[in-house]
Amino acid sequence: MNWRDVISELVAAGLSQAEIGQRLGRAQSWVSGVAVGRIKSVRWEEGQKLIAMLDEVRGTNCDHKEAA
Repeated sequence: MNWRDVISELVAAGLSQAEIGQRLGRAQSWVSGVAVGRIKSVRWEEGQKLIAMLDEVRGTNCDHKEAA
């Protein structure tokens, strides 16, 4: 799964790009850039937050620190 897929799943679960951006401390336009593949890499901290949001919408609670 790549960051585009993560954003897509979050949006499909009902989060808006603006809400995702707000939780990350980023603008909606940045989230859109990731979603369309214009931005391909994210900072580690942002990735961890995206993974946590994904766990939240999936109803899972995984500790991804070991995988990083």
